[in-house]
Amino acid sequence: MLKKLNTDIQQVAEAIAATLEANVTIVDNNLHRVAGTGPYLEMIQKKAPQDSAFAKVLKTKETIVIENPGFDSGCQDCSVKERCVETYEICTPIIWQGEAIGVIGIFAFDQSQKKAMAEKKNQYLNFLHKMAALIASRFGEAVLYEELTAKNDELAAVIQNVHQGVLCLDSQGRIGQINAKARQLLGLKEPLGNLPGVSLKNIWPKALLSRALEEKQEFVDKEEYFETPHYRRGLLSTIRLIRQNNTIVGAVGTFTDLDDIQRSAVRVREHNDFTFDDLIGASGSFAKAKKRACQVAGHDSTVLITGESGTGKELFARAIHNAGSRSEYPFIGINCSAIPESLLESELFGYEPGAFTGADKKGKPGKIQLAHKGTFFLDEIGDMPLFLQAKLLRVLQERRITRVGGIRAIDIDVRIIAATNKNLEDLIDKKMFREDLYYRLNVIPLKLPPLRERKEDIPVFIEFFLKIYNTRFQKKILGFTPDAIDFFLRYSWPGNVRELENIVEYGTSFAEGDYMEFDDIKDRFRSCEGGEGDKSLRERVAEYERRAIKECLDKYGWDDEGKKKAADVLKMSRATLYRKLSQ
Repeated sequence: MLKKLNTDIQQVAEAIAATLEANVTIVDNNLHRVAGTGPYLEMIQKKAPQDSAFAKVLKTKETIVIENPGFDSGCQDCSVKERCVETYEICTPIIWQGEAIGVIGIFAFDQSQKKAMAEKKNQYLNFLHKMAALIASRFGEAVLYEELTAKNDELAAVIQNVHQGVLCLDSQGRIGQINAKARQLLGLKEPLGNLPGVSLKNIWPKALLSRALEEKQEFVDKEEYFETPHYRRGLLSTIRLIRQNNTIVGAVGTFTDLDDIQRSAVRVREHNDFTFDDLIGASGSFAKAKKRACQVAGHDSTVLITGESGTGKELFARAIHNAGSRSEYPFIGINCSAIPESLLESELFGYEPGAFTGADKKGKPGKIQLAHKGTFFLDEIGDMPLFLQAKLLRVLQERRITRVGGIRAIDIDVRIIAATNKNLEDLIDKKMFREDLYYRLNVIPLKLPPLRERKEDIPVFIEFFLKIYNTRFQKKILGFTPDAIDFFLRYSWPGNVRELENIVEYGTSFAEGDYMEFDDIKDRFRSCEGGEGDKSLRERVAEYERRAIKECLDKYGWDDEGKKKAADVLKMSRATLYRKLSQ
């Protein structure tokens, strides 16, 4: 740290030299010279001898006065005593929080300087002690500044990454901090950097946050609404006042979208007791996957569910859990792609009290520990960072976890089910996924077919979802017109069952007749021009080329070497490949 203060310390060295009329050098606790005057100016950044007086001062934390350098008993072990040209020296430790962080040394090089220093030794010692205290104080300020900066950065990162909106006001009702989620909930177009300093009343006149400051009152889980002529959002708000010496200096509010809360409640209610009977479909590929899942449900083997996004991987995981011997215990899931990398480790493994700034004083168990005796579901496992893959592998091998900041291993008894929409073998080739972890997870592979390969199930799905949303929206839609059903059957369903459900929900909201028509839902499809059957031969060939090129580049890499290999495999020149990529 002293090196970081070299400019300030050099100024102190020069002030000492001018005041005491002596040459000065200052070293850190690693014996690196960080400042100097006279002949020591050229030695800055160089290291003092390990057996010098400086080393002894750092060890003893006491001032040393050497009246005859090279001959005194304290110099006997010094490797450069034969070449010593100093005639008198005083070395004083720089002490911070009980530790020696450096040494100030002043030196005489002739008899007149020696005589002056010897006569004024007590004054010199007193002055050096004050200068050492000054440097220690400056060092402490620098350490505190770094700690505060780190804490502020960490707090800002947490504020930006929490799933709730966060907004802080000063005592005058001006915005101090606001995270991206709060900006999104309030529908603000202004960049985040332009909002601090703006009065909240200019943006949200009736905000509980402003009212809390005015009335000196806090609110917990209070419903409120943000409204403009063109925008309305229901929020569940909690407002806390910030006090300093019994004076209110600001307030902080956290906001959750009421719609999100309701959707989450519905999702939990619908999935809480999910069983294999709730898995809809009679197509051959789906029936095979369902039968395989039923067969492994009664065992504790690790299952790896693969399939495109929206094929129902989590539903299968819940059904396996509820059909097994662990059904009376928790099913705990985590989405590896939905949690910031910096927070994912503590979410998985938990943390000990004081493990990091802002940590709960009581510590916190991780999601794996909360799933004890039950099932732990790792969704989007392909997005897990490599450093956490190693820790997860150890959990699978040892069935023990260690919390962040802890040293005690905790025994766990969980069944692991993982899921991904990615090709893990390709990720292994790209060094993005551990091969040993893959084999630990892929004990029972379970592949779910995409909806386009089980179109005979689509009529069953749309009737099922229509019944759900008729009830939810208090509608009485009887079914679907032939053109709507025809499009459902011809569409490629890149979003699979999830996309289909969303479209039925959308159509139920806007359909006005007894039957849902194609016009009620066409705006929700990725392409409203028609399904696969409406594409020309040229369009089909172009789409096939795009898929083939992408698959090759995903396999061999998108760098120059990968493109060269892809061109060779596809039997085309690199110029042709680059031209098609540009298109």
